[in-house]
Amino acid sequence: MAERVFFHIGAPKSGTTFLQTVMWHNRKPLRDLGLLYPGRRRMDHFHASETVRGLTGDGAATPTAWDRLCSEVERWPGTALITHEFFAAASAEQARRSLERLAPAQVDVVFTARDYGRQFPAVWQEAVKMQSAGPLDDYMDRLLANQVTGPWGWSTQDVPAILERWSSTLDPGNVHVVTVPPRGAPRDLLWRRWCQVLEISPQSCDLDVAFGNESMGAAQAAFLLKVKPHLPAELRPAPERHAWVRGHLGHEVLVPQQGVRFGLRLHHLEQLRLRALKDSKVLAARAYDVVGDLDELIPEQPQAEPPNPADVTDAELVEVGVRAAATLTAQVRSLSKERDDLRRRVRATGRRGRATAMGRSLAKLTGRMRR
Repeated sequence: MAERVFFHIGAPKSGTTFLQTVMWHNRKPLRDLGLLYPGRRRMDHFHASETVRGLTGDGAATPTAWDRLCSEVERWPGTALITHEFFAAASAEQARRSLERLAPAQVDVVFTARDYGRQFPAVWQEAVKMQSAGPLDDYMDRLLANQVTGPWGWSTQDVPAILERWSSTLDPGNVHVVTVPPRGAPRDLLWRRWCQVLEISPQSCDLDVAFGNESMGAAQAAFLLKVKPHLPAELRPAPERHAWVRGHLGHEVLVPQQGVRFGLRLHHLEQLRLRALKDSKVLAARAYDVVGDLDELIPEQPQAEPPNPADVTDAELVEVGVRAAATLTAQVRSLSKERDDLRRRVRATGRRGRATAMGRSLAKLTGRMRR
């Protein structure tokens, strides 16, 4: 069994994609340092989180996903890392069983946290890509009334409650809260804080493998909200939404438009600020290991109301749609030309080697279409 396991449980939209991308693509040098990032595929950790939470259906994992990950950890003699943000949504009983499954290793629970004022616009945006979240203002009204369920509500965002569920059997020193630095901080500061917890050198990994997980602007988010009800049935299953609505339309078509950053209404922000002040006091009293500063979890107080997707004009929506249509048309043209070129090469290839050539070309084309 691994001597020590770092169990990173959340929160969604707190730099998790960046951290996981760097660690996954640097598995070999990390293994050489004695740190295991288990799994044959990166999504194994997501599937394990589904298993722990007892989810089934709509593409959810098989019941063996968590056990497969743990079995790999059991065979490792050093330190291991398990990481997915949806572990945060586990119940207290599910968390307890998960920690017991990793015994007798020393388990350190790690939680990356960002101030609610920046966090919830990002969480809402992710919910829009994957589900039907409704307008931002309505979402915030329901959230503050504790009416948002699932991974885009307080189950993955209420830092004190989540850590209470996960730390009942742990020493406070084995619970690490890594605060996401404020805007304007050095770009690698979150990474350096993460490395401090894992007790590895920040220079141990190549950061160039990470890709940006940028947000859409106000007009782009409003446009996607308008598009969602018109998507065909084949795009409704979770894997299809993730690949084509979130991945392609959201990240490849709308994010590159670089729209205006949006935020919350001032009255919503003030309610979150009061909650964050209480949360910060609770976390300090519990004596968790804080890497960063709990004050960074207190939302800033802007002087004026920030842009909001609900205030986007029809003209702005048309502009986004026109640019999206141009981008999609160019992408279809490029893929069609590759398809036609593939057909010509297959026809020109004799029987000998035809299957091999076709397989290589199709694999390349499929890879481009799924990025």
